[in-house]
Amino acid sequence: MRFATGTTVKDYRWYEEWLAVAETAGFAMLTTGDSQSLWADPFVTMAVAAQRTTVPRIGITVSNPMTRHPAVVASSLVALQQLSGGRMVYGLSSGDSALRNIGVRPATVAELGEFACAVKGLCAGETVSWRGEDLVLRWGSHPTPVWMAAEGPRTQFLAGQVADGVILSNALDADVLALARQNLAAGAESVGRDVGDIEVWCMAAMCPAPTEAEGIHRLRFQLAGTANHVYRFHLDGKGLPDELRPAVEELKRRYDSTAHATPERADANARLVEELGLVDFLARRSVVAGPPARWVERFRECEALGIENLIVSQFVDDQLSFMADFAKHVLPAFGADPSTR
Repeated sequence: MRFATGTTVKDYRWYEEWLAVAETAGFAMLTTGDSQSLWADPFVTMAVAAQRTTVPRIGITVSNPMTRHPAVVASSLVALQQLSGGRMVYGLSSGDSALRNIGVRPATVAELGEFACAVKGLCAGETVSWRGEDLVLRWGSHPTPVWMAAEGPRTQFLAGQVADGVILSNALDADVLALARQNLAAGAESVGRDVGDIEVWCMAAMCPAPTEAEGIHRLRFQLAGTANHVYRFHLDGKGLPDELRPAVEELKRRYDSTAHATPERADANARLVEELGLVDFLARRSVVAGPPARWVERFRECEALGIENLIVSQFVDDQLSFMADFAKHVLPAFGADPSTR
């Protein structure tokens, strides 16, 4: 198994220390998100990561097609590839908190695919057509993997067609993972691709605690955010039991996006997911919590499902100490070796 981790940035002096600890710990990839109203710009963050690390891949997981032009994104990515020595990956989704907080609609599936292909082509030095205009980067090029965060059947099918990688945020469960794999394979087959060439990364929200139950309780706000993101457009084809549909619809209606992924402001979202009786169901699909021994057990369960790549989100007070503990207890158990990253 390969493990990645990420953080969102509000203080770059702290982030430089974070990067040093993360690289020393042995993570295979270091990521950040894109939500301009909630934390610092991801391209600036990745520039710092490119210059402060040497081994792990770096990536934005994930951005959206609505707040930037594809030529602007591609130019930034080529620059980041130069700075990082080709370690950059770029993730996309239709857009969530970044757009809700500025009153912009999410991208359609078609727009997501068009944007992904345009960015990919521009980075590779190609001339691409975008809304009636021919675009090309005249100053440089560097092929860049474009990934998609995909929770529904249509987006997973699209990812199978055009993406170099896919990020699944609600798939630490056999049924959901099987559905995603089927959709990816169908998309790949439709254009003659080999689905085995697509990297699949699953998200795991992590919370150290004396017990698993206590850790899950602390992550109720994150469970609400994940559910809102996964089910926001529709509920079909995502392995949601019929009896839970009304509760999920109510969560979507009442979710506070201004506090997305912001623990200090997310009490209402935490109470909401508990009130609606969704905690246990959602935790099985997305959470790793408890003491280190339970982390390893949970990752073994993931490994048994065929999961090979995990992005662990750190919901902890002290991320530096958490990464040191992760390096001590988890990475050796799965044969992590910095030379193989």
